[in-house]
Amino acid sequence: MKQLSATLAAAQKAPHRLPYVQAKIYDYEAGIKRLSWTRVYEGTEPDSHHGIAFDGNGDMHRIRAGSANALYYQKQDCPLGVPSSFPASFPILLNEPPVLDQWTQIAADCAGPCAISACGAKVYIFYRTTGNVLWKYYSHDYGQSWNNAQLVSYADALSLAACWWGDGSIVVCFALKSNELNGIVLDSSDQSTSQHTEPFHGAVTHIFLDTYGIGATYNPFWPQCEIVLAAKESSTPYNHYDLWRTWFSDSYNFGALESFVMSPEGEDITYEYPDCHLPSSVQPHETNRIIAVEKFTGITAYTHPLACHMVKGTYWSDTAFTEPKPHPIIASGELQSQYGLRLQTTSDYWWLSRPDGVWRVPRPADSPLDLTKDIVRVSLRAVSPASGAAISERGNLVLELDNSKGQYANPGQEELCSLRFGSEAVLKLGYKTTTGNETVEAGTYWIDSWEYQSVSLPFSSSLRAERSNLSTFTLYCINGLGLMDRWAARYQMRWNKDAVSPKSVWQILYQLLARSGIKLTNTPPKPQSSAINNFYPDFTINPGTRGGTAIRKLLSFVPDQLVFRGQEAFTKNPLIDEESCYSYDVIASGAWQHHPILAGQYTEAVTVSRVRAIGRDSGDNLILEEALDWDLLKRAIDILEQDYDPNLRTATRAQERADAILRRMSLQTKRSNLLVPANVGQELLDVVEVTDQRCGISQEKYRVQAIHTDYDRHHGIYEQKLAVGAP
Repeated sequence: MKQLSATLAAAQKAPHRLPYVQAKIYDYEAGIKRLSWTRVYEGTEPDSHHGIAFDGNGDMHRIRAGSANALYYQKQDCPLGVPSSFPASFPILLNEPPVLDQWTQIAADCAGPCAISACGAKVYIFYRTTGNVLWKYYSHDYGQSWNNAQLVSYADALSLAACWWGDGSIVVCFALKSNELNGIVLDSSDQSTSQHTEPFHGAVTHIFLDTYGIGATYNPFWPQCEIVLAAKESSTPYNHYDLWRTWFSDSYNFGALESFVMSPEGEDITYEYPDCHLPSSVQPHETNRIIAVEKFTGITAYTHPLACHMVKGTYWSDTAFTEPKPHPIIASGELQSQYGLRLQTTSDYWWLSRPDGVWRVPRPADSPLDLTKDIVRVSLRAVSPASGAAISERGNLVLELDNSKGQYANPGQEELCSLRFGSEAVLKLGYKTTTGNETVEAGTYWIDSWEYQSVSLPFSSSLRAERSNLSTFTLYCINGLGLMDRWAARYQMRWNKDAVSPKSVWQILYQLLARSGIKLTNTPPKPQSSAINNFYPDFTINPGTRGGTAIRKLLSFVPDQLVFRGQEAFTKNPLIDEESCYSYDVIASGAWQHHPILAGQYTEAVTVSRVRAIGRDSGDNLILEEALDWDLLKRAIDILEQDYDPNLRTATRAQERADAILRRMSLQTKRSNLLVPANVGQELLDVVEVTDQRCGISQEKYRVQAIHTDYDRHHGIYEQKLAVGAP
């Protein structure tokens, strides 16, 4: 149960209660700001290897490889001019247009791959020469004067990336060959270097047949360089093209390689020229962003950018990335991107570039849209995915708003700029207390649809007079499970087909939920079963499978259930001996001592009494374990549930499965409903104590399986229907 202040807890139990409901809209994707890019330069430069960096003054430095082995460089003072008038009107006109079409040739021996990085006054450019070595071209005075020399003698680099190690003297150039990665550490103070290679050939876990680009960024938290690369892996039963993540530690070692996007060979889809970037000073609404090229060579071929980001609050090593999706610049017709796009940030902007274009978007978060004063009605449904309870097809959260002044006529524009499909609605429920308006967060939801309604009623009563010309704007929003039901696998995803990077049920759930931006957490700690952390199923999701379907299948392996809380989710093993956290009661006279029960319905039913879990060990010997409900079996009630799963390779895992199924069934033996004044701290899977003397119920324990909260300003309703079951 959520923590409530003493005054809020007292207010929701009082005979006379004054509700307070708050809702705000953020243009976020699971806590991360959605970026709306503006193009500030459009040129005609041919696409090729390129890069972008910003020095300590905020000035832009760009490079691109050209024809005839040319390497071009430019410097642009930033910001790119100022608005021609104030306040600014859109589109913004600049007094000083950018000179991003002016390039200086700095080399005539560039074989293509190149990279650039800057820190303070230092700007370093790296490229592969026609002599098949790596060269450096560098300045220590903001690009005013330059030196050049060989970086290292390292041949056959196909792509390069570079990033500065914090704000010190170290810059790292990453050189990617067809089957090897080299981290070249350069100390700019004395120009000394060291090389650190990671092979992808021979007796290694991942064998590469070819590579297609690399990007890198620095994370000061660990510290480490975080790396994304594109490569084709030799594998069984088929080779495949992937986007991979790894990292380069402060001891100059590479971390474990892990794929996060894959396309089988033969489907004509490859992933190429990725980049990633993390701002040096990350704001709460920012994270590491990834961009890459998706290339299709079949009928109606295309080459366009995909974008994703690391889930808020996760780590690079978790491989918790959202599903890569077409980048927004595609919508404006700026489609083709053979060599990808490069990401950078300054203190004010995110930047995106390729040779013929530069885009930017402000970094600061927009102010949320506060809906509180216009809320007319709220309907909120919270349901455990494993409970089997149905929710409204229109969404988990319904927010009906007063639109009598037409204030919601233009979503997505001007002061309603945050009100868009997919925007986040943060709902808080509470009461007016002796200390003021107090609330607790009731979750984060995502706008899935909206609806306008108007009606004229006869002027015949005070209520009808108030609503005689009613106009409402209603938002229908989904929660994290709704997001997963919207997500579908783009390709076959498989875990634990071999011993490489084994993943438990909890870890698979973690990566699946990340596809929709949801972080699976165990903070604060909740009870967890042995099975959820120690069962490593050979688990496959076929293309087109919905995320909700995959999650429910995973949860069927374990007794644990899943609860969504805001932008996060947690699992909880509903232990039978869990203590109650809250009390509801009513005596025969209708009075109460704790939290009043307005109405109650209490049902007890027979359910499964015997479960068999069947598997096979490594020698193909049959394994059969049972879980028995002797209270039912003694009454000659024999209802069998049987589950065969070849993943059950030991008696321990089979027994855990049988116990999990029987436990899940036992929660349905008491299917009851309570109608209570809204308890704003109640959560799914909480155990509560119920006393209803009118039905002979005394201090019985129940577990909350669904919560339906209703608020109606006009009718004075602020109630919850709790679907509860056996504890």
